[in-house]
Formats: sequence, structure tokens, C-alpha cells
Amino acid sequence: MLGFFLQPTAADQIRAMNIDPLVKHHAIDVIENGYTVVRGAVSRSRCDQVIDQFKRFAALNDDKFSINRLDNGHFPRISNLHMAFNELLPLFTQNHVWLAVQDLLFGGPTSLYTSLFYEIGSQQPLHRDTPVFSTRPEYLYFGTTVYLEAAGDENGCLEVLKGGHRIPQLDREDMARRRYGNLDNIPNLDDAAWIEYQDTTVALGRAMGMTTEKVYVDAGDSLIWHPQLPHGGTAIKDMNRTRHSFVMHTTPAGVPVYHQNVFFNPSRAYPETSSSNYLDYEGRKIVDCAGISFNHANDYPVSDFKRLNEVDPLFIPA
Repeated sequence: MLGFFLQPTAADQIRAMNIDPLVKHHAIDVIENGYTVVRGAVSRSRCDQVIDQFKRFAALNDDKFSINRLDNGHFPRISNLHMAFNELLPLFTQNHVWLAVQDLLFGGPTSLYTSLFYEIGSQQPLHRDTPVFSTRPEYLYFGTTVYLEAAGDENGCLEVLKGGHRIPQLDREDMARRRYGNLDNIPNLDDAAWIEYQDTTVALGRAMGMTTEKVYVDAGDSLIWHPQLPHGGTAIKDMNRTRHSFVMHTTPAGVPVYHQNVFFNPSRAYPETSSSNYLDYEGRKIVDCAGISFNHANDYPVSDFKRLNEVDPLFIPA
């Protein structure tokens, strides 16, 4: 059943299952605590290898990478880099415990929807992802990260509002009507609505006594967070420090993802089957993203990138 983790008795059902104890532990962790960290899910040698491959990939495509550097010499977050830098994909398909946890919680095979590749920390305020990853049925989404380097106070780490996935959902329709007058007028994306929703949610959590918690990780640790968990990136003390990491947004295969126009209109029926084209890699489905962007600004077609592996493409049609 899709959305198994959303059932009120899911944790108790998982406790009674005869399954890998690690998978059981991490699945219950997501349900009860809102997130889990699978320690050492990827070897340090593989992490070092991927970072080295990324540097070679960036050099191979210097015409695009060089003009997108930040003032400190690092790159901003890169959306859907996995579409051309396919060496990232085994961090998804070969991350066995981490992936089995998601399969169990979803109640179906996990697919890769979109991704973000970070060279440095994100420094984001606390927020829920669901307004821009609004699935039908709702909440069939996980945010995940594979850390290629350790993350702490110096280079920025994840921060969560502990227990925040249990904050009651706000009256989204009322918010939308006050802002837009009519639910048919809700735009796909609206920064003002995003900020109001996030600030109100976090304030409610703090009023309930919830506090923030930093999540320190080592290279190879792999994270899963509940779709309703408020989370963000802490301030970076040393802006010269890198924090290579690969964020993956996952859903059960075939589940559609919408944005704020759907999130703020929860009573309206929307198609529950994705119209996205999928590609296959090592038995897993990957949404066929058309472009790669630097900080959601400079967009390039996937076909514009030279690949490290030109002879043996990793994708085959789904």
C-alpha cells in the first residue's frame, strides 16, 4: 500500500516484521523522530572517488562551470546534475539499507525525482518541502542526502525542528483565499506564500515546545527526512570549507509531483499518475529531467554537457 508510513499504526507494524534490523530501526526512526541517518552507508573511498570525478567533470565542462562560480570560488547548488554526471547514480541505486528503508515506508519501489548537488553548505532557514514537492496522494515524498564529506559547524550542517513532522497541517485553503481571493488564482510558485506558510508552521512548532537540533554527519552517512519535517542548513563559519553532498528528492515510482498551486488547494482532485518520462538505471526509475541548472538560475540542456563516460551510457529507456 502506497504511503505505508503515513498509517497511524505503521511503527507498530514494522516492529512486528521479520526484516533486516537496520532497516527496521531506521524506518521507525523516520516515523517517530522525523528523520534518520544511516551511518557509513557509502564507503569513504567511494565518496572521495565521486568528489574527484566531479572535479574532472567540471573541468571537462569548464565553459559552463567557470562562469557559475561564487565569489569564494565554489559552485552554487546544481539541480539535476545526475542527468549528465551519471557517476552520482550509484549513490542512489547501490545505497542498499537507505533505499530499503524508503521502499518499506513508501510501500512501493522508490524512484529518483530530482536532485541537488552541493559543493558547500546551504544555509537555509527552517522549512517544510511539501509546498514545492506536493504529491498526489499527498506526502508521498522523502528528502534525502548522501554526504560526501563530513558536515558540522565549520562547513554547515542540517538543522531540524525536532518532532516538527507532527505539527498539525495549517489551513492551506484559508491562506490561499486570503492571499489570492480564489483558489483558481494560486500560482505554481510564490515566495510570499512560501514564507508565510513556513514562518507560521515553525512558530506553531516552537509554541508546542519544539526545539532545533543540529545533525552532525561523516562522509558516507545517508539521511532520510519525513516530508513534513521542518529542516534547514546552519550558518557556515568557514566559507572556504567545502561540504560536498548529493540531495535526492524521491517518490514512489509513478507518483506525480506538483507545486504550490496544488499544495494550497488540497480539496481539489488532481491526477494521481505521473506524466513524467522515466529512465531505468540498475532496476530503478529515474525521472527524465531535461535540464541542469546552477542555483535555479542558469539552465542548460542535458545534451550540452560532455560526460566522463561517453562510450557506455548508463541510462536505458524505461
